Amino acid sequence: MSTTASTLLRGGGPNDGGSGSERPGLPGAVPPAGVQQPTRPVGPSLPAGLVREMLAVLALATYTAVVAAGFARVFTGWDFFDDLLVLTVVGHGLAFGLRRLSVPLWAGLPIVAATLAWLIGFVYLRSTYTALVPTGDTWRLLRLELDLVGEQFSSAVAPVAHIGGWAILAAIGIALVVLLSDAFAFRAFARAEALVPGGVLFVFVAALGSDRLRVPLAGALVAAGVVATVALRAMHAPRPAAVITAGGRRASESPVSTVLGPALLTAAVVALAAMFVGPRLPGAGADALYDPSGGGSDGSLTEVVSPLVDIRSRLTNQSPRELFSVTATTASYWRSAALPEFDGTTWGLPERRLSEVDGNVDGQRPGTTPIRQTVVVSALGGQLIPAAADPSAASGSDGLRWNADSATLVETDGALETGDTYEILSYSPRFTVDQLRAATSVSPGDDVYFELPDDFPSVVETTARSVVGDAATPYDAARRLQDWFRDNFDYSLEVPAGHSTTAIEAFLVNRVGYCEQFSGTYAAMMRSIGIPARVAVGFTQGDAIGAPPNGTGGQTYSVLGRNAHAWPEVWFDGLGWVPFEPTPGRGAPGAEGYTEVPPEQEEGPLDPLDDLAGGEAAPAPTTTIPPAPGADDAVPDIQGGPATTLPDLTVTPGGDGGSSDSGSGFSVPWRGLAIVAALVMIGLLPALVRRVRRRPVSDARVELQRLWARATGSLADVGVGLTPDLTPTEAATVTAARFPVASRPVESLARTVDEVTFSRDGDERLGQTGPYGVTTLEQCGIWTRQIDKAVADSSTPFERIRRYVTRWS
Repeated sequence: MSTTASTLLRGGGPNDGGSGSERPGLPGAVPPAGVQQPTRPVGPSLPAGLVREMLAVLALATYTAVVAAGFARVFTGWDFFDDLLVLTVVGHGLAFGLRRLSVPLWAGLPIVAATLAWLIGFVYLRSTYTALVPTGDTWRLLRLELDLVGEQFSSAVAPVAHIGGWAILAAIGIALVVLLSDAFAFRAFARAEALVPGGVLFVFVAALGSDRLRVPLAGALVAAGVVATVALRAMHAPRPAAVITAGGRRASESPVSTVLGPALLTAAVVALAAMFVGPRLPGAGADALYDPSGGGSDGSLTEVVSPLVDIRSRLTNQSPRELFSVTATTASYWRSAALPEFDGTTWGLPERRLSEVDGNVDGQRPGTTPIRQTVVVSALGGQLIPAAADPSAASGSDGLRWNADSATLVETDGALETGDTYEILSYSPRFTVDQLRAATSVSPGDDVYFELPDDFPSVVETTARSVVGDAATPYDAARRLQDWFRDNFDYSLEVPAGHSTTAIEAFLVNRVGYCEQFSGTYAAMMRSIGIPARVAVGFTQGDAIGAPPNGTGGQTYSVLGRNAHAWPEVWFDGLGWVPFEPTPGRGAPGAEGYTEVPPEQEEGPLDPLDDLAGGEAAPAPTTTIPPAPGADDAVPDIQGGPATTLPDLTVTPGGDGGSSDSGSGFSVPWRGLAIVAALVMIGLLPALVRRVRRRPVSDARVELQRLWARATGSLADVGVGLTPDLTPTEAATVTAARFPVASRPVESLARTVDEVTFSRDGDERLGQTGPYGVTTLEQCGIWTRQIDKAVADSSTPFERIRRYVTRWS
């Protein structure tokens, strides 16, 4: 019998894929007396321990994926899930691979963390990468997005848009869950404890989110948690002695049938019971301990805290409850206030004096049209009275006051109440393009309309000048900026409230928002190029009720919460404040002559009265109806009188009153992160050098010699001294006596080295493919890694660190 044949019969041939103490049977080998020879499966098989670990990783990754699905309660749609699923798969998969390579926790955890951080940046900030490497713009934009979330967090109401900082924050949360749960499960040998990080995040998101899929998501989390717990317990349980069944199969090597099946059945029963019984328990339908919407039972607002901060809450309220009605001679935007003051955090009303409403109507200004309105309050609340721009006369209350600087009518006797009625005459701007193009914009009467905070981002001004280009007049600049927003940005109510400088930068990057961001950013950009602008807050025209009556009464409009709106106004010398409309899907009636935007608003269902009038609401009149005789005497003029101070209704989002830099709630410690990243890179240097130096060479014999030298070097670290005068076979004998745990791979590797060294066709032998689909040289690499793992498992933590730092090959 040849040497090779006898070697194979002894179970130590070049392509023997066994490791440790288990030695699979080989064809032709004679089993010992009294031992039944197990049936060998066709093709390669995985060790039972590896299968159990793979099942545990799969179960834990599924649990993390369900936690990621829980973000459906704060985001609309499912676009967010793909990104979070990628993070889940990459994180758990990479951690599994590092464990199989025997990378210790102190090195493996930073590697996974750095990979997930790079992936988050690549997914959400890819445009800032250069050659797949983050740049300074990456860190700047990341800080901007997270600072904006810090500003908005206390006031944001789900659902929010899966963009910018909110998307990044969700990804960071899932990355932390992956890191912590994987470390607990496979490094600290935890079972159910490994589910705690994901459970905490799921509950936190549920507390802030809406009721969307509340029961199904909770049931799925319970089911995935049960499966993961069972899988982890099965992996960490002590291994019983292998029992050979009648069919020749090892009973202990059947983790799929003995673990996965019962786990799935138990999970299904528990989840279904929770989904069915949970919602029916006493108190399950009670109000939440914490209501993130901050609203009442019908979601309506009863008090206007701030004219701009209030808008998103109104817009997201789709209740059919009417706030007020207006009977007017011409449709218009109904302006509650114009906000001239911008401190970098919010647009607001400055301290100004209020004048009494008294006297007669002034003459009409050129380029304007009179609009007579009767405003009847239903559920508006607050103290600001909506009216068409620009109010010139009003009546209806002894407490009615007026501030010309902010074009604001205020009820000083208290909050508006149902049934309060006001008669108002406004002269609304209806200018032509030629009139606006001929006007300058340099004297608005107060420097506040030019002011921007000292730390206003220069990138915003740069963007504004790039958009307006060589515009010859302020009107041309205003139109170009308006059209740029309408053509390149999207409207979405999922964006949380905010109009600070941080919100402006994020808005210009993400290019999605609602009227608050459009109007505030537009006004700030106009100011940045020297054109006075402000933000107006109020409502679109509302739904026309029935057909216009005959005579001079005009059309009645029902204004709901969804009609809340904000728009910018630009000053033109000699003409006054002129509204523009950068928000897509919105258009002011009467302004289409110079904005070229047709009247448009969010449409709701037709009022039941419309059916009685012919099935559809009649269009708003396009021409003004002359006032009734004697009406001038009934509507007093707004002019001088005893003064009162205008109440400061401005509220800073988040309530901290700080600037966008210092008051955001938290900031990212970039310097500390840079130091940590540098330390991580230094710590990874030995592994990177080893990876480079261990790359296979083209000469198979040289590569085999390198593998043998690597194996003997590892054995020396555990005291197995192999002198150069020993042959590989003799070295294997010494290893079996001094370090028996590695005797099998050392014996197989030594035998291959001898056979290849002393044969003429050694190179051909190394290239031969064995029954397991790998070449002899590749199998030698596997044996070498098995020797490395045996040495690492037998070393103390200090010795492992020393080997990691000092062994460079």
